[in-house]
Amino acid sequence: MNLRSLDLNLLPVLEAIHSERSLTRASESLHITQPAVSNALARLRLHFEDPLFVREGRGVKPTAMAEALMPAVRDALDRLRAGLEPRSEFVPAHSTRVFNFSARDASAYMLVPALARKLEVEAPGLRIAWSQVDRATISTELASGRLDLAIDVPDLRGANMEREVLFSTPYACMLAPDHPMTHKKLTAERFFGLRHIAVSSRREGRSLVEEMARAAGGRITPALRLPNHQPAIEAVRHTHLALVAPRPMAEASGLAVRDLPIASPMLASVLYWRRENSEDPALIWLRRMFGEIAAGL
Repeated sequence: MNLRSLDLNLLPVLEAIHSERSLTRASESLHITQPAVSNALARLRLHFEDPLFVREGRGVKPTAMAEALMPAVRDALDRLRAGLEPRSEFVPAHSTRVFNFSARDASAYMLVPALARKLEVEAPGLRIAWSQVDRATISTELASGRLDLAIDVPDLRGANMEREVLFSTPYACMLAPDHPMTHKKLTAERFFGLRHIAVSSRREGRSLVEEMARAAGGRITPALRLPNHQPAIEAVRHTHLALVAPRPMAEASGLAVRDLPIASPMLASVLYWRRENSEDPALIWLRRMFGEIAAGL
């Protein structure tokens, strides 16, 4: 590509439209008018000879060309921003950088409220975009710059990733306060006999609670399978279903919490980042903040 023929000022507009999936929200995030965003998009379309974004509902979705361009665009812009924000002068209260995080449902549930409170006070201009990236792609997402930090299981593979254990917590069984088993001893036999909710982001395969039962010589056939913990917790609140969840999450729910009568793994959450970003002062600050929040769990 001949960069002389492309106005590089258009690249932040491309990034904003891709992130926001809306020309209106892109204009708000860039603090420019919507006609200016539309004009920039028209110039980008002319340069790349591709629509780049097409209408979808009330917003837009990227074309294959836009998706192919974004890793390089994001990487270039991130490097430029990092270079223009002197390492010795990173001031959280004044920074307006955008960070992309990936975290599993349980980790986000436990970490996000405290993180939001801290950022509101210490770095109100920082913007965080959370997603749940397939763990098989986390290494490449970090390498491409599409992710800044990821929180996931301990055994992710990637030659260019650094990692730090955030916390490790046991699981517990959650029941509605009026559940018949709330005031009885929860034996393994009674645990296997409960009507369980399984939480798993996968469409197929055994869930955590099914694996735990199998390892203990029992069997559980979940009555309900959900991809996230929040709707599962609400289902427990209004039914006589049971849910196995990380203990801090269970204790924060206001539901009855019982120790598991069978052996179970610990939930270990590890923070990952790209090795080249190890000295980025903003990410150092964020990693330290995550560590402080995790210590409070």
